[in-house]
Amino acid sequence: MQIVDFRINPDQHEATQHGTAAFPLAIYETVLSKNVLGFINWHWHEELQFCYVTRGAVSFHVNEREYLLYPRSGIFVNSGYLHMAKPAGGADSTYLCLDVSPRLLGSFAGSIFERRYVEPYVRNPALAELLLSPDVPWQEEVMRCMPQINTLCEQGGFGFEFDVVTLLGRMWVTLLRNYQEQDEKTFGSHLKKNTVAQAIITYLQQHYTEPVTLEKLAREVSFSGSECCRLFKKVTGETIFSYLQTYRLTQSVDLLCHSDLPVSQIAYEAGFCSTSYFIKTFKGRFGITPKQYLKNLAQEGK
Repeated sequence: MQIVDFRINPDQHEATQHGTAAFPLAIYETVLSKNVLGFINWHWHEELQFCYVTRGAVSFHVNEREYLLYPRSGIFVNSGYLHMAKPAGGADSTYLCLDVSPRLLGSFAGSIFERRYVEPYVRNPALAELLLSPDVPWQEEVMRCMPQINTLCEQGGFGFEFDVVTLLGRMWVTLLRNYQEQDEKTFGSHLKKNTVAQAIITYLQQHYTEPVTLEKLAREVSFSGSECCRLFKKVTGETIFSYLQTYRLTQSVDLLCHSDLPVSQIAYEAGFCSTSYFIKTFKGRFGITPKQYLKNLAQEGK
């Protein structure tokens, strides 16, 4: 198991490669305080994700809902659905995160596993997410497999991949046998909102260095400005421009850590209208100025 600060591509796909092309599965220990912002921001990925809280409390947001999870509880998030995680019981709130490509569950292209047990369910809005409780026997069984998979991956050894895939298959089939499908009207509405929110986020990531207006964004995603605001707030719980500011701050931290640009240039590259506004916004979020942040980085590197 490894501790990872997940990086996000400009279209809000995770940039982290989960496992390898030959064995596309990875399990991580996510300590939220290790992330730059102290939480995992809104994103989506192609992998299926199983999370299992081990310390503190974690607030997971997915599909317009918030789930407050404590140790021994977890959540499943399907491929392609926006989600985020924040600490809700201390900065060091921690969870195991298992990311697996649907390809691994499908065995090989055209197989009965892929056609019958993977394709009908991956990205299915009726199974966008599923809370996992230790008080429900079959859900507890699903979560119990995660530490076992973690141990197998840490120990390695001849044939461990077969053992991992066996446990993974047990988790997946148990989940499919027991989940309750939502009515078509409900999940159709969730799918529309998720798709619109993804389109808005993609636009923001592609244009964050420019002045962003609601009018331009609305034309890009083919919805009215008011509808964009309503749907985005419904899915994420925040406004479009508060999200944009958070993303710009994330980009500025990346530049501070990985470039030699002066603060004034970083403000420009991250999309802030002025250096003074950047400094004010940065200090408001992190409690220190960008220069102090750089100084702290230098001291930590010694």
